[in-house]
Amino acid sequence: MRKYRILLLLSIWLLLSELGNFFTVMPTKADSEMNSAQREKIQTIIEGVSLPPKTTLLVSIHDFQTAQNFAYNGTQRLHPASVIKTFYMLAYLEEVKKGNRNLRDVHIFTNEDKYGSPGSRIGGSGRLQQAKPGTPYTWEELLELMVSISDNVATNLFIADLGKEQLNEHAKRYGLVGTSIVRKISQKIPGDTHSTANDMNQVLVALYSQELVSEEGYLLAIDLMKRSTNKNRIGKYPPEGTVVANKGGTLTSVVGDSALVFFPNREPIALTIFVVGNDGANVARSQGDDTIAKLAKEIMQYFKDN
Repeated sequence: MRKYRILLLLSIWLLLSELGNFFTVMPTKADSEMNSAQREKIQTIIEGVSLPPKTTLLVSIHDFQTAQNFAYNGTQRLHPASVIKTFYMLAYLEEVKKGNRNLRDVHIFTNEDKYGSPGSRIGGSGRLQQAKPGTPYTWEELLELMVSISDNVATNLFIADLGKEQLNEHAKRYGLVGTSIVRKISQKIPGDTHSTANDMNQVLVALYSQELVSEEGYLLAIDLMKRSTNKNRIGKYPPEGTVVANKGGTLTSVVGDSALVFFPNREPIALTIFVVGNDGANVARSQGDDTIAKLAKEIMQYFKDN
């Protein structure tokens, strides 16, 4: 009887330990919404923006000063384009903090790395498409390529290294209820990766909280986003003294950007904006850029002044 009692107590202790580990890695997520006056003001700003034809606007905001949220079509599902790379970065940096990955480890580049599937070469942004097989890259270098210049080949290396199943487990733990990683870039399998503006903004909230990543990992992530080469959207018209750490993304029917916005006089905000073509309609990149830039300018100024 004493043996069974000990086994029972041990089982309970292990269960509580597992639950404790689970809850300690959950990132901060505010559930409160902005008061009616704030919501009306931001709603007015959004509704005053001119949209490209046959498009829908998706906006998600988190104010770290008040721990409050605002969403406009924030739960609408879409392919988030390269904005999803902030999620891959967060998941990898969490594994670094846990000791499961090391940014100084080296990946030896292969010709197969240039393909999403056999015969399906990876295109789009980046420079690893032209890299020579046998070239060594540290994972920190690959992270810089994925985030700062949005390299698609580097992105696939992170998806492959972490694994789609593990990434989807990360998404659940982070509270990304509308996110699913289905395939790598240019991988010829059914289905497609999807997320929401709210989920992509929650990635930034989790990053800023530093509950998942070390201080060193956080500072690296912010530095890479500050050095992002796409500053034609949220980063185009920052108010004086404001710093934008962002990651943009573009597909034929999606133009988006997601940023931590640091003000000189208050706590930052997390801001995510997408312009999405209705029923898969094309979105002219220049028009999407202009819409996001003008809207972000008004939103950033509002929060700087309040």
